[in-house]
Amino acid sequence: MLRLFLGLFLVMTIGLVLALQTVERTFDALLDYQMQDYNREAVRGQAWTLAQQLRDLDGPAREKQLETIRPHYGLGLTLVDTSELALSDEEKAELAKGLLVIRDKYSQYISAIDDGPQLLSIRLPAEPSLMPFYIAAAYLMIAVLIGFVLFFWVRPHWRDLEKLRLAAERFGDNDLSVRIQLSKRSNIRDLAEHFNLMAARIEGLIANQRELTNAVSHELRTPIARLSFELDQLKQQSDPSQNRELIADMYADLGELEEMVSELLTYASLERGATVIKRENIQAANWLDSVVGSVALEAEAAGVQLLIGDCRLDTVRIEPRFMARAVINLLRNAIRYAEQRVEVTLVRTGDYYEVRVNDDGPGVPVHGREKIFEPFSRLDASRDRRTGGFGLGLALVRRVSQSHGGQVEVGDSAWGGASFRMTWSHLD
Repeated sequence: MLRLFLGLFLVMTIGLVLALQTVERTFDALLDYQMQDYNREAVRGQAWTLAQQLRDLDGPAREKQLETIRPHYGLGLTLVDTSELALSDEEKAELAKGLLVIRDKYSQYISAIDDGPQLLSIRLPAEPSLMPFYIAAAYLMIAVLIGFVLFFWVRPHWRDLEKLRLAAERFGDNDLSVRIQLSKRSNIRDLAEHFNLMAARIEGLIANQRELTNAVSHELRTPIARLSFELDQLKQQSDPSQNRELIADMYADLGELEEMVSELLTYASLERGATVIKRENIQAANWLDSVVGSVALEAEAAGVQLLIGDCRLDTVRIEPRFMARAVINLLRNAIRYAEQRVEVTLVRTGDYYEVRVNDDGPGVPVHGREKIFEPFSRLDASRDRRTGGFGLGLALVRRVSQSHGGQVEVGDSAWGGASFRMTWSHLD
């Protein structure tokens, strides 16, 4: 706090002194003629009276008369010759007009007595000898008052900044739950709120990263264990036909691992914002046909009829690769749990596009409708009667929809199964 206070105090004090001096000199220059006129008028009457008393007298008599009246005026009165003053042309013109010549910052006034070379010098009383001390004391008092006010202004700021510093220090020491609570009157409340948002975001990302790491470790164990078992079996088998079956199973496990890694990398890329979403205007019907075609064989193998419902759009504005991946994940999820049929529709309502995937499976329990969009989440047997997938498909769907400025939700379809609805704005 001391460094902050001293820094502000020096800047404000020096700045104030410089500002006062600048203002004073500026207005002295701008108002010079007005000040000269004002001071001439203030002294003009005394100068005229003195000149009248001296005008009819000669040199020695003038000096004697001046000595007589000098104590009664309290002014420095002297007789001077024109040649002693080195008058400028402007000052000579002023005397010729009957005006007083002003010198030494309005402290000396020179008046003509008559048409002769002798002039009357009128000097105002000198300032008190302690005036420089008084001026210095005045500036010191101003500095003290500034310091007093500044202290009470800096103190709450320093207190709040110290809270922010301590919170940042604790956050750096891995206390990710630390937050800052400041008064509504605090001038750095907005900064504290942004710190809290940042801390919450980082805490959420780290927690999500830990969950992903734990979940990935768990998910990888199954195919790796199967591969290990199959390799052991391969060593022990002598029948070539059985070897081919084991090798086919191993390729299937490798494919499963590859698909898991691919989905994980895609999800992680969207989660940390490393992927730039560039939307394009795509022909809607052709794009949806190609997406449905990607899973047609899977639907046929599962004995599920895959239908394209309403699609009356000419174009749709999306990032085609990620959006295709999201819709494919929705279709695969529906095929996995459907009894006989799955339907996908693509429509536009107002400013929003909507993809809806309906199936006639067991549906999703109400309590699990939010959970299924979390990475590696699994529901009970009502929706998980056929194992498969890694729990990343629907999480990836949510991330893709969010990257398009939309959302995804699940409800009940008209056939009694699940109805997944993904919406996003047509604006970038």
